[in-house]
Amino acid sequence: MLHLLNALRAFEVAARLGSVRKAADELHVSSGAISRHIKNLEDALGIALFERGNRSMKLTPAAAAFAATVTEAFASITRGTEHLRATYGQSTIMLTAPDTFLLRWLVPRLTSLEAALGGVSVRLTTWTREINPADRSIDVYVGVGPLLDIAGMTVVPVAPETFGPVVSPMLIRERQFTRDLLWSLPRLDIRWPPDMWTNWAREAGIPLPARETIWYDALSFSVQAAEAGLGVAIGPGPAVWDALEQGRLVAPLGMVTRQGHWFLAWRDDRPSQTMHAIRRWFQQEMARGLRWEPDPGGASR
Repeated sequence: MLHLLNALRAFEVAARLGSVRKAADELHVSSGAISRHIKNLEDALGIALFERGNRSMKLTPAAAAFAATVTEAFASITRGTEHLRATYGQSTIMLTAPDTFLLRWLVPRLTSLEAALGGVSVRLTTWTREINPADRSIDVYVGVGPLLDIAGMTVVPVAPETFGPVVSPMLIRERQFTRDLLWSLPRLDIRWPPDMWTNWAREAGIPLPARETIWYDALSFSVQAAEAGLGVAIGPGPAVWDALEQGRLVAPLGMVTRQGHWFLAWRDDRPSQTMHAIRRWFQQEMARGLRWEPDPGGASR
C-alpha cells in the first residue's frame, strides 16, 4: 500500500509540475526515483499515463482527469492532517468557500469571525467541486445557489443571492447617467460561471444590447477591473458590498435578488454550538452588506 501511495505521489507532482526533474526537486528524491515510481504505477494500472517525447512528457487525456482526482485527494489528506494536528493544539475550524467570496468578503472580516467564536482559529481554503460529506477535513462549506438536501448535513441560508452591474464612479461621475451611457462602456465578463450578463438581463427584465466583451478567467479579476475603471462588470452582492460602501463602485441599475441563497453547510456530527455561532455571525454580517445594495426600482432609466 505504501509503495502505491509513493507512486501516486510521484505521479501527482510530476503531472502538476509537468516535469520529472521538478517533481524530484519538490519531493527531495532523484529523477530516477520519480521515473521508477511512475513506471511502477503504469504497470499496476495497465495503462500509459504520459505521452513521452525526446525532451517532453505529456499526460494522456485519461491521465489528466486522473491527475486532477489524485491532486484533490492529496489536498484533502493534507487538510485532514493539519486539522488533526490543530485539534490537539488549539480549537480550529476549516472553512471552504468560492475564491472571490473569500478574497473580497470573508478575509477582511476574518478577525471578527474568530472573535465571535471566542478566539477559535479559522483556516480558509477554496473549493469549486460539489460538497463532499465524506471529506472530514472540511468543517463548514459556504455556497451559493439553490439550497441543497444532503444526507447527514445541515444546510442553512444566511443571505439572499443578489447580483447586478457595477462600475467605477469615475466613469459616470460627471455625466448624466442613462442606460445608454452604461451600455457604451466596455463590458467585462468571465468564462466561469458562464452567462452572468445573460442571466442578469433576463432576471432584471432589461434588454441587453450587443457589445464587445472583455473576457477574464475569474470573477475577482472582472470586479477588480471594474474598480480600476476598465468597464462595467456583473458583481454578486458579497463581492461588491465593501466597494459600494466605500465608493469604489456604484450599482446604477440596482441589484437583482435571485431564487437562490448564500448558505452554510456542515456535517451533522459537528459541534452544534460552534456551528450555530458561525451561522449567526454570517447572517448578521451579510445583512449589513445588503444595506449597501441600491434598489433596482429606483435606478435611472
